[in-house]
Amino acid sequence: MTARHAVAAACPVCGGAGAHAFDAHDRNRETTPERFVYARCTGCGTVFMIDPPEDPGRYYAEDYYQFGPDESPAWTTDPLRMQAASYRVALLRSHTAVGHLIEIGSGTGAFATAAQKAGFDVSAIEMSERCCRYLSERAGVRAICSDRPLKALASLPPARVVALWHVLEHLPDPVEVIARAAEKLEPGGVLAIAVPNPRSLQFRLLRERWAHLDAPRHLCLMPPAVLLGMAEEHGMRGVTLTTTDPDGLECDFFGWVSALRRRPAVGSTPPLVSHAARALCRAVAPLERTGDRGSAVTILMRRDR
Repeated sequence: MTARHAVAAACPVCGGAGAHAFDAHDRNRETTPERFVYARCTGCGTVFMIDPPEDPGRYYAEDYYQFGPDESPAWTTDPLRMQAASYRVALLRSHTAVGHLIEIGSGTGAFATAAQKAGFDVSAIEMSERCCRYLSERAGVRAICSDRPLKALASLPPARVVALWHVLEHLPDPVEVIARAAEKLEPGGVLAIAVPNPRSLQFRLLRERWAHLDAPRHLCLMPPAVLLGMAEEHGMRGVTLTTTDPDGLECDFFGWVSALRRRPAVGSTPPLVSHAARALCRAVAPLERTGDRGSAVTILMRRDR
């Protein structure tokens, strides 16, 4: 056990003791040869990075946000991503009315654009200047360019929806973000979260090789039960929990593709690997698509008062 492993680590969610789980490197993008230490809370089961980097921005390479030669986001020509965005909008509409919607970490704007077209008044908080430029200048979405989401959130009026699609795991203060998001909701409003699922079949099998660990960009992976418990603490109740929505199924496939590649960061995926991953998806579907064992979990929490 190294000195770093020996240091006591408190869980950033519940404050419980963290036991060393594994060391991981940037297998997905190879931005650095560094190793990063992860612990698992012995109380709530949250998996978290010990001593997160002080400058996480340097691990987000230029191609992290995918744009084409004409500066259009890759999702504009990807039916699967457009389908996932439309599904999320429809899911929200089944639980709350159209109104002000705040998305934290909008990225290239697939969901923000779909939500605005559906009638929501969208405020997008995003740290990438390139993404914000697209959102404001070409998509017509109100964009706040900031790497301090809590400060940006505080500046906005109350909302019917606060959404964090695969964002919470990147943030060093997820508990406070959920608390402030809950406060920002109007009665009847919904907090929507999608995160990698540390209780997934893939994580149990692959551990540090799991694509959705995504060291060092992912700092904290909270089990679904922990997220639902936090919802209750802040006056919300869970109304949807799924791992088999379009995004979840795509995450399952990507996880198996990455597992079958020796160096996922190098080159495109060979067709043979894609075929093998799809066959593996079909083979494990009876396990992976039941009991919330999918790679990504989507949770909607409603504030009733």
